Amino acid sequence: MARKQKSSAQAADANGYEQALADYQKELADYLKERIKPGLNAGAIALLTRSIARDIAEREPPAAPDDGEATTDHGAPTNGDGSAPDFEADMHDLQAELGPDWILRFSVHGQNGWLTAEKHDASQHVEAPDAEGLVKMVNAVNENAAR
Repeated sequence: MARKQKSSAQAADANGYEQALADYQKELADYLKERIKPGLNAGAIALLTRSIARDIAEREPPAAPDDGEATTDHGAPTNGDGSAPDFEADMHDLQAELGPDWILRFSVHGQNGWLTAEKHDASQHVEAPDAEGLVKMVNAVNENAAR
C-alpha cells in the first residue's frame, strides 16, 4: 500500500512539473513573439538573438521532480563557462577587432538596427547594418589613412 501511495505522489509531482513546464514554454513563446518582429535586417537579427539568449538564460525553468526523469536542455548555447552569450561582451569583442581608435555603437529605431563606428577624434564615422560590413568599412578607412 505504501508503494502505491509513493507512486501516486510521484505521478502527481510529475503532472505538476509537466504543467509548470508547459506554462514555462508558453511564457517563452509569448516572449519571443513580443521580441521578434518581421522585417529585421541581418545585422539586427544577430544582436537580437544574443540579447534574447541572455534574457532566456536568466529565466528559471521549473524544478524537476526528484525522481530524475525530467530532462534539461544541455544543448543551450554558452560561452564555455556555463553562462549565456552576452551582448555587451560581443560588442567589446567587435570594438577590439576594430581597434583602440574606434568607438562602437549599436542603434535601434523602429524596426531598423545598425552599427556605428567613429574614430576617437571624430575624424571618421561609418555605419553598417551588420558587424561584417562595419569591419570591412573600418578596415578600408584604416588602409586609406595609412597611405
